[in-house]
Amino acid sequence: MAAADYLGIRNELKGAGDELILSRYLKPMIETGAFWPNQFKEDADLFNKNPSKEFNPENTIFVIVNPRTEACGKTDGCEYGSWRIMARDKLIKNEETGKLLGFKKILKFCVKKTTRGREYKRSWVMEEYRLPNPKQDHYVLCKIRLLFQTEISFLLAKHFFYSSGPLPPTQSLPSYGIRLPNPEEEGAYYLQHLIGYEEEWPSYVTNDVYCMHPAALVDPYQDHMFAELGICIFTNRTEACGYTDRGCEYGCWRIMEGDKPISSIMVMGDTFGYMRVFKFCEKDVKAKHSYIDPYGEVVLLTWIMEEYRLAEEDMKDKVLCVIKLREVK
Repeated sequence: MAAADYLGIRNELKGAGDELILSRYLKPMIETGAFWPNQFKEDADLFNKNPSKEFNPENTIFVIVNPRTEACGKTDGCEYGSWRIMARDKLIKNEETGKLLGFKKILKFCVKKTTRGREYKRSWVMEEYRLPNPKQDHYVLCKIRLLFQTEISFLLAKHFFYSSGPLPPTQSLPSYGIRLPNPEEEGAYYLQHLIGYEEEWPSYVTNDVYCMHPAALVDPYQDHMFAELGICIFTNRTEACGYTDRGCEYGCWRIMEGDKPISSIMVMGDTFGYMRVFKFCEKDVKAKHSYIDPYGEVVLLTWIMEEYRLAEEDMKDKVLCVIKLREVK
């Protein structure tokens, strides 16, 4: 099959319900040998790998596992963590005839050690599909995504609901920052994600990103995408942010650069929004992040937060924060 076939199948699978995934894709693949494009990965060792190193967190990934063993999701894993069952087998039936089509379970990749705040972190989640015939259940299709905790809760609620249809569309924040050829355009890119939330703010918004150590949000040594692009967080801003917030026992955020206007990309001369820059000031002067450059020199890093907000008065307290580790100048 051509790449176009792959893109068509992947896009349909991303929005498909459980019934469609089983009847249109998994069943023909096993029973009639229907051929899938080579771009779909087949990996019998999937449960022994760290998804953060294997997959792009911005994509929905579909992996064929053959053979699937009884140990999958129980004793398998890697040095960084392992897959564990969150929701056991749900019977997927044809909603018109009641015929059993297969089973679905939900697994979560559990990191062995983490200090990240629970409400902020995204976790890798796997939806595993298999047919009801015991002679065919060694061949499974796995749908893998990186989700917020609230998105996981929604997925679990749907798992225990009777319907096998697709989930309603949900608002989604980009996990990571972006690096554009023209850095001046990055501010407008971030501000675009704040449009349309006058009445409804994402459920994973937080109020206390200014009052916690950024290492509670991300592991800079395990998350390679963060190291390159930074992580995005929706937050509610108050006038005290950066001035009187108590921070945490490890330090606090302080303003490095005040409001910088960001020009509109639609109307010449109009101000689209503003950006200001914070630095996290560590209480422990020995607490340092660094790396060794190609010349063997130690390069010191510091936590930086770029805060973006729209120019409209009624949107000034709803902001997008991009947290990064950057070289100390």
